[in-house]
Amino acid sequence: MVQSLDRALDVLEALAEADEGISLSQLTERLGLPLGTVHRLLASLSARGYAAQERDTRLYGPGPRLLAVAARAANNRRFSLARVARPALQELTAFTGETSNLLALQGNEGVYSEQAASPRMVRMFTEVGQRVPLFCTGGGKAILSGLSPEQLDAYLAATPLQAFTPKTIADPQRLRAELEQARAVGFAVDDEEREVGVCCVAAPIFDRFGRCVAALSISGPTTRLSRERAVELGPRVRAAADSCSAALGHRP
Repeated sequence: MVQSLDRALDVLEALAEADEGISLSQLTERLGLPLGTVHRLLASLSARGYAAQERDTRLYGPGPRLLAVAARAANNRRFSLARVARPALQELTAFTGETSNLLALQGNEGVYSEQAASPRMVRMFTEVGQRVPLFCTGGGKAILSGLSPEQLDAYLAATPLQAFTPKTIADPQRLRAELEQARAVGFAVDDEEREVGVCCVAAPIFDRFGRCVAALSISGPTTRLSRERAVELGPRVRAAADSCSAALGHRP
């Protein structure tokens, strides 16, 4: 029974990946299964609407039932951004001792939508629901690093780069270079660019369509979280954000 289920799922995945349809013989070759086995699985899946065969070409593809189930699953609360990110935030705070945040993209701004507070007496606290600029915050820069070139161009054309501190990157070309570096390493650093005395490191989260929708970040006072320490923690934050992306159905 388990083997039959595994094989049926292999067939479904192969059908989903075949944009132009796939023949019975191609499926058999790709999966390494006997032709009779694949034919029986396709017959069962087709009867339930999970597979369909084109009348003219005789090629197989996903059936309408598969699309309907996927659409309902996508709206399941298990895939809500906050729910997916919550365990990752808690793990980051437990590991670093600093406050972790989920920053969601809304328009041309970021909105803090979830938080795991640091247990320390001196800590960073950002109210959930607060809106912040993208270009000068760790989470915001991480989100910008995950945008397409066209999206980034549109953002920069519509957003004045105001200097909040002496370290704010208010030059578009410098910001582009910073974002290119963030894209290369998988995380971004805010080194006192929004608030003096505060450092932050963040990584982008992508949904099942490959869109950058949010970022995970940790922030703390520069007395504990220096730029060097933030860079050190970057891969850990990136791994946590990648796990959230995977839970949302993203496939790099």
